[in-house]
Amino acid sequence: MNRGIVAGRYARALLMHADKYGYETEIYREAKWLASCMTYYPQIKRILSSPVVTISKKMYMLEKLFVQPLSEEFRRFMRLVLEKKREESLQTICFMYLEYYREEKKILQVELVTATPVIEETKTTIIEKMEKLTHKHILLITTIDPEILGGYVAYWDTYRWDASVASRMRQVETKIRETMIV
Repeated sequence: MNRGIVAGRYARALLMHADKYGYETEIYREAKWLASCMTYYPQIKRILSSPVVTISKKMYMLEKLFVQPLSEEFRRFMRLVLEKKREESLQTICFMYLEYYREEKKILQVELVTATPVIEETKTTIIEKMEKLTHKHILLITTIDPEILGGYVAYWDTYRWDASVASRMRQVETKIRETMIV
């Protein structure tokens, strides 16, 4: 069976279970942390996929990744994934859980890329306007990229809104080249 389908089933089952018992937000926080750890430290995946490392050692390593004590629910879930030999899907399961959680809670994740840091007042304005337009709660993630020179680029779902100075300059350059060729 396709790994993505299996990961989706695990993530949905985890969300349904967490929702039923009221700890979906705690699991969200833990799944988000684990997914980001696995992104920044690829050696975690290598250890998890090693047939030489026992399940108890894998669990010990996973638990040590967390700064705060791990919830019993998420601990049991990780053990289940390890026992079912689905270690290679653990990060995908976490990412899918995050996605399903945000979908259920009507949370839209928006990445805002700017050339310089954005002040809190501007962030609040952006969040309020987007919430009004989308009828969803906005989770705003800001990133700084000096290469856009000014303005901003916003990403959400499958959309990209490019209002950067660099983009405008490329458009002007293209127009100039078009007029010179004709």
